[in-house]
Amino acid sequence: MRTPTDHLGKLIGNTGNPTELHVALLGSFAARRGEFVRIPHVERKGDPETDCMGRIVSLSRTNVLFSEALGEGIGEVNVLPGSMVSGETLYAIVELVGFKDPRSGEIRMPRRPLDPGSKVYGVDYDFLRRFYEFSEDSSIHIGNLVGYEVGEGTVPIYLDVNTLATEHLAVLAMTGSGKSYTVGRIIERLVAQMNGTVVVFDPHGEYGRAFEGGQIRTNPDIETVQDPRDRPVLPKILENFRKLQNSNAGIIVCTPQDESFDLKYSSANVRLALQFDNYDLDALGGILPGITEPQMRVLDVALRKWEKDEPNKPRDVQTLLDLLSRRLDDVRNDPDLNLTPEEQKALGARSAAIAGMRLRAVLAEAKSFYRAGCKQATDIRDLIGRRGRGLGRLVIVDLQGLSDDARQIIVALMSAEIMDAASSKTDPLRPCFIVYEEGHNFAPAGGQSLSRNIIKRIAAEGRKFGVGFAIVSQRPSKLDPDVTSQCNTLITMRIKNPDDQKFIVKSTEQLSKADVDELPALSTGEALISGRSIPAPLLVRVGYKALKHGGESPKILEEWGPGRLP
Repeated sequence: MRTPTDHLGKLIGNTGNPTELHVALLGSFAARRGEFVRIPHVERKGDPETDCMGRIVSLSRTNVLFSEALGEGIGEVNVLPGSMVSGETLYAIVELVGFKDPRSGEIRMPRRPLDPGSKVYGVDYDFLRRFYEFSEDSSIHIGNLVGYEVGEGTVPIYLDVNTLATEHLAVLAMTGSGKSYTVGRIIERLVAQMNGTVVVFDPHGEYGRAFEGGQIRTNPDIETVQDPRDRPVLPKILENFRKLQNSNAGIIVCTPQDESFDLKYSSANVRLALQFDNYDLDALGGILPGITEPQMRVLDVALRKWEKDEPNKPRDVQTLLDLLSRRLDDVRNDPDLNLTPEEQKALGARSAAIAGMRLRAVLAEAKSFYRAGCKQATDIRDLIGRRGRGLGRLVIVDLQGLSDDARQIIVALMSAEIMDAASSKTDPLRPCFIVYEEGHNFAPAGGQSLSRNIIKRIAAEGRKFGVGFAIVSQRPSKLDPDVTSQCNTLITMRIKNPDDQKFIVKSTEQLSKADVDELPALSTGEALISGRSIPAPLLVRVGYKALKHGGESPKILEEWGPGRLP
């Protein structure tokens, strides 16, 4: 680790562009790409000198003795590695992060160009810790700064919870980069350290692995953790989850009404029994793709008859299906419904039969609605908790094995119910954070989607009512831009697809070209984090999880091994 007095080189050339400062280096070992540096600076005349911090984004090293113009004679030249010889030039390009305003504590970009000829110094971890100062009471430790992630010089990086959980998060990376693992680390700390409520829509049952068999499952790697901050914290997180579990909070797994889920969780899961009567006509129309105006009229009339005949909630959804099929005459002939001529016409045509068929198909596919025989109806307030009350909980909605339409139906209706309950004037929910895994399927940029509109509504209005979300995707370019544009924290991991890289550049103004160019080369578990929950874009090595996670690739050879021929 460098000392604060190490002098690496000097600024040269035009210093007006803070994203491309040129430095003449003292030697070939003076600096490495990705290192942080500091440059003394005075912003206003009479101000005390401060330090601007920057990051080395590229290096160049040339030697006249090894010029291409010398031809084959280059092979006979012998120069000791690392030695400085006449004709060798060493340059670095530095991208400024900014300086820390002594009055506000915020990190700001200089408005006056730095002085050409200024010395460029290395930094030590004390400088970095002071520069990226966080309150541990209101932040979560996401990992450590790349290049400063081990040993005594470790620089921990924190995310501000208030901003992260209410101003939305996007986690974007190609498959196998560690995005779901990263989200897992975030949410278990929001719940077990911050007493928060997190709802995860889990399309592949990855997060549910933490509660397989109806018990909290520990990450098997926890015994090998060396990080001095993670080592004592991870057992504490597990202990907190167990305490929450004993208080009827902690991990709550919700599943469709299917015995395979009961087996997976040893019947410790909560079967979803969504109350169809909790949703207005617009919400129900949204989960019936292609429904026509006459069919909507039929559904509206049937809902009114259903409410009249069964005034008390929860109502059996099977009764509604009967009203749309074998009891349709009861609907037509009920004088209390005051049917309009348009409604009478719709009830007498094929519209009634088609509306009933559509609804029956949706209910059968999702397997998640209340009917007679269910133990109890799903109450979103009991599930998430009420404002000012309740303990931290991780609500995992396991959607493994369901069709895309069924997943979208459940996501759309539960999200709508969360949003409506959160905005209630009389009985609002406690603030919650929703995770949409495989977000490009729930909020796609184009094509049909049953859940996109409610996610867009939460993106635009959720912050006012304490509802934030994370959208997680391996194909950023396929996400709805109206959703990602509202995400004020961006975690980007390894991405090689040019279209996805272009999308990310459009999604945030905080990432430079050098940052984006670095994305294809990131290792698994490394993330470029930017946005309002962190002072400046930083490259972070994400730390360990406490809970077991199911996103790992299977060990194919171990599965094949027993059957191989000798």
